[in-house]
Amino acid sequence: MQQQTVCAIIVTYNRKHLLLECLEGLRRQNRPVEAVYVIDNSSADGTPQELLEAGFISEHPDEDLQRPCELSSSVLSADSEKTIQLIYIRMPGNVGATGGFHEGMRRAYDRGFSWFWLMDDDVEPMPHALQKMLSYSNIGQCIQPTKRFLDGETFSDHAYFDLSFGKMAFLKESEFSRFNDFSCKNYGTFEGMLISRDVVKEIGLPDARFFFIGDDFIYGLLASLHTNNILIKESLFIKKLKRDAPKSLFGIKSVRLRNMEIYYYTRNMFLIYEYLKKLGTLSRFAYISHLWYVIKASAGIIFFEGSPYRLYLLYKGFIDGLLKRYNRLDCQYYP
Repeated sequence: MQQQTVCAIIVTYNRKHLLLECLEGLRRQNRPVEAVYVIDNSSADGTPQELLEAGFISEHPDEDLQRPCELSSSVLSADSEKTIQLIYIRMPGNVGATGGFHEGMRRAYDRGFSWFWLMDDDVEPMPHALQKMLSYSNIGQCIQPTKRFLDGETFSDHAYFDLSFGKMAFLKESEFSRFNDFSCKNYGTFEGMLISRDVVKEIGLPDARFFFIGDDFIYGLLASLHTNNILIKESLFIKKLKRDAPKSLFGIKSVRLRNMEIYYYTRNMFLIYEYLKKLGTLSRFAYISHLWYVIKASAGIIFFEGSPYRLYLLYKGFIDGLLKRYNRLDCQYYP
């Protein structure tokens, strides 16, 4: 049997310290990865210098880039003498999380790796994470870990993706607990997803039009059409960033999303609807449901924040999605 090779792919943007913690987590795996791709979306916080000082890259990329810059080096895994190849890709601009995963997976796929381990820079795998996840490869070829926050709280994933309205619907605990150590999902998150080459061959690369938000849900949905999409219930990843709970008064809730998230979530629902249309599952009432979300979010912004700017981003996202304008939002709109 041909050896199974694993390539981790991390997309990072202005989180150099979290990125280093994620990379150290990969070095400590008791089943080492063969390679790591770090896709840097043109971070402005000194990420290349931090990687250089930590020994993850051996030279600094050029400052003025017109195309992606690739730097390759070797690092030792923490618990063995195995060498891990680290490939740092410095993008000339911010192509978003989706564009970063698209770029990294394309490069890793062309090099022939068997498995692709996708993760954001704000998560860190525990030392036995990869070994544990690969032990489920005879059950499914899209394998996801449960995550916990630094305070010990488990990231809740008791849900499924509603194919009529494109939203998450939460399951009762009894339904989620039908299997002792895993459940099957119909969506995904790029926070530790391990996906096989065979599935990528069937469904292709992440849709870069999303830029940010919703891309991993759809990718997991497409994977679930070809294989069991497994969520391991043991917490195998630490998630570093946690949102505050929304404020609520008289049924009106505050909007917890950042500025760019408000825009992309509202816009990208229309991209999700495109996929559900192709599957023949989209409800005719989905658009009305999304409009109702915009109205409620408007009330939350007006009531709790009084921010015309965030209100503008909400409606711009809705109109751009309705008109299928999927260009990247200008940088001036970022938080």
